[in-house]
Amino acid sequence: MASDKNFSAVFARRLQALREQRGLTQTQLGQRAGMAPAAISHFETEQRVPSLESFARLVDALEVSADSLLGRTGMGDSAQLDPIFLKASNANARTLDTVRRVTAAILESNEREKRI
Repeated sequence: MASDKNFSAVFARRLQALREQRGLTQTQLGQRAGMAPAAISHFETEQRVPSLESFARLVDALEVSADSLLGRTGMGDSAQLDPIFLKASNANARTLDTVRRVTAAILESNEREKRI
């Protein structure tokens, strides 16, 4: 059962680090994931391990890979995010949609220029 304990510890540290990296409170993450803030607290303090459904909700809410939340990949990629994108991820749906469309258009234009 040592591996279960290890999973809990790694998961708890990663969950808290990724939440804090995004500037989210436990309440805000809970709202994004559709669960109570107490559940987030329990996961971060290793009092509980999430169900598969809760785990998937946390992955979606944090916009990370399952491997990242499990500690199988480094957090380096997400740590390199520009703060403006982290702020945008906390914006309302309309603003976030605008940021996505503008970013996609810029990247698409950049790709076209590379092909020329």
